[in-house]
Amino acid sequence: MKISLLQYRIEAGDLEGNLKRFLALAEAAEGELLIAPELSLTGYAIPDSETSERVLSEVASFSQRTGKSLILGHPILKKGKVFNGAYLIRPGSLEVVAEKEKLFPGLDPETGFSDGEGRRVFELKDFSFGTIICYELRFPEISRRLIAHGAEVLIVVSQWPEERLSHYRTLLSARAVENQIYVLATNAAGTIAGVKLGGGSLALSPTGEILGEVRDEEGLLTVEIEKKDLSLARNLFNTSTGIAPEPPERKVLSLSELLPEVSRRRSLGHRMVFTNGCFDLLHAGHVSYLYEARKLGDFLVVGLNSDESLRRLKGPERPINPQEQRALVLASLACVDYVVIFEEDTPKALIEALVPDILVKGADWPEDKIVGAAFVKSRGGRVVRLPFRYQVSTSAIVKKIRKSIPK
Repeated sequence: MKISLLQYRIEAGDLEGNLKRFLALAEAAEGELLIAPELSLTGYAIPDSETSERVLSEVASFSQRTGKSLILGHPILKKGKVFNGAYLIRPGSLEVVAEKEKLFPGLDPETGFSDGEGRRVFELKDFSFGTIICYELRFPEISRRLIAHGAEVLIVVSQWPEERLSHYRTLLSARAVENQIYVLATNAAGTIAGVKLGGGSLALSPTGEILGEVRDEEGLLTVEIEKKDLSLARNLFNTSTGIAPEPPERKVLSLSELLPEVSRRRSLGHRMVFTNGCFDLLHAGHVSYLYEARKLGDFLVVGLNSDESLRRLKGPERPINPQEQRALVLASLACVDYVVIFEEDTPKALIEALVPDILVKGADWPEDKIVGAAFVKSRGGRVVRLPFRYQVSTSAIVKKIRKSIPK
């Protein structure tokens, strides 16, 4: 399969100029799939929905006329938010294949982009593709997720600065070698926020061999990928299989064990999210809530009421499950990083010991009733009240079970 990488100068807000440069290269490209850089037509300027639809329509018309498919970095406007994303445009169809999850500090958020909601693997000409966007190249776990879902070709669309181009090349090579896949990376030329972009678009084989690169400011690179190269790269060993998840028991810590962990993570600049609860019968409401909480920071600590604490709170018939089992079930969730059991009626002492950056409770709690809220805010943290996606509770489940038992 032939694939063409399009490298050209992108200027923020110059839609007509960017579109002209894009189409000039696209018309000359020999590939069946063409890959353009991050924010290919807009640069770091968010267009209104009408303008966005117009330029996307022009690219779709090119695809329809030539029969070629394209990966196009472009803003995605939905749900009242804007995401830095990538479209797959095929003759007769247009679909989102990636939204930037890891936003570049000082640029993406300030431009108005929100945290993306993920990406998907797509099929084209017997190959499976996954797409990441610029800064996400620095987070290997994002690429590993795509590999775990069967991606054979990693597409990287970017606006990477010239001053860190050595990082770009090293990281691209690492992604190819560690995952044994093709890596096809298109970088922009020009400037962004006064910083010169590096160009240097690059194609790598599943063994890390350079298949071609674009050295000039603008240019076109066409490479051919073959299935046999994927098999040959994995002939001796296969690194795509990944490793087993961490045993949940290792996530359940006492406060004295947890504090050094928190200190080490804080030294790396990680933000702690904290929430607490009984979590007696884990249900969809809990899982959704914990997942949303984890997205707010870099690691999630869950304070779990002990059996005695829960009994004082809920009555003599609770808990249904003992604290060790409740902790183990919580720790089995990928979104939960640590579980710590507390004996007191409230997590006040725990919160004051941990000093979380973000304190989370359900939206049904008024902020002035949330234990630890004033303390966290006084230390520069924030309090977040999350709405419930599922209207379900342990108490309601217990009532339903009891009602179903014949008398």
